[in-house]
Amino acid sequence: MQNDEPTRFPFILNGFMYLHILLSFVAVASVCVTASDYHGLVLSKIMELTGISLSELANPSLLSSIVAAVGTGFVISINMVVGHELTHRTLSKLDMFMGHVSLAIVGDSQFAISHVHCHHKNIGTEEDAATARRGENLYRFILRSALGQHREAWQFEKVRLERSSRSAFSFGNKLLPWYFVTLAIAACTFVLAGWMGVMLYLIIMLVSKANYESTNYIQHYGLVRIPQTKVRPEHSWDCIASYSSSALLNLTRHSDHHANPNKEYWLLGSTNENMMIEHGYVVQMMKALVPGYWFRMMEDKLIYWEENYATDAERKVMATQRQNWRKQDV
Repeated sequence: MQNDEPTRFPFILNGFMYLHILLSFVAVASVCVTASDYHGLVLSKIMELTGISLSELANPSLLSSIVAAVGTGFVISINMVVGHELTHRTLSKLDMFMGHVSLAIVGDSQFAISHVHCHHKNIGTEEDAATARRGENLYRFILRSALGQHREAWQFEKVRLERSSRSAFSFGNKLLPWYFVTLAIAACTFVLAGWMGVMLYLIIMLVSKANYESTNYIQHYGLVRIPQTKVRPEHSWDCIASYSSSALLNLTRHSDHHANPNKEYWLLGSTNENMMIEHGYVVQMMKALVPGYWFRMMEDKLIYWEENYATDAERKVMATQRQNWRKQDV
């Protein structure tokens, strides 16, 4: 079902995204501040001047601080969704800037390049780091995809700069400034809570990335495409669960997003009922945590896809994937 009806209040929907970016800064700072006990440089001075002992206010244990960081990582993984939406708006300097900020907070600024310029071009092919292979478990995918995206983004910038005889380490590399922004945020966490703050920030970033990669895993699992061929709606799994669609800014209507990558999220619709997953993303992510169960559940869908949507060339690729499928993962 398509949704081409424009909203009358786009500034409100955009405002929610900008507000989330601001609040994600607050969330990271809050985790660090509540975990600190005179470890931070500036914070300890403030406590000394005011006579307030943070340990008297909170005195959290190491375990509770880690749990807070993990929970925060889950919540602000939405930064990836917000950054995804905004960095597709390549004609708006403000949206692009805010999208990069959103991604830099969770330490994944490369996504603006690897996703827009690599994933959308290579979806479903062996060249795409963000497409889960048939029989690939979630844990292996998260590691391969996360590292592969950084490699894709760096290679893209390297090739782009070489065209103008510049080095990948020059100021023209669009990755470097945002890497430094993430480092600056890490430095702020050190100021707030010393090395404890840096450790908690690292946990937040890792959890956020793992959580978002779990959505990547679901969106294209097992689907294949031949390089240079047209991207079709059948190269993405869709979801119409209302909670997932609202929380993820309609990222669940993924086939329409790939067909119209510059379309605002509130205009995205779903296309093919046969490409729907049964439940929302949270339920699907829980299923994917158990590889054998996930593989069995998705196998019927992949067989149907192979018989009804795959081209002859795509069927050959899927046959090869079946041969390479490691039996211990089933």
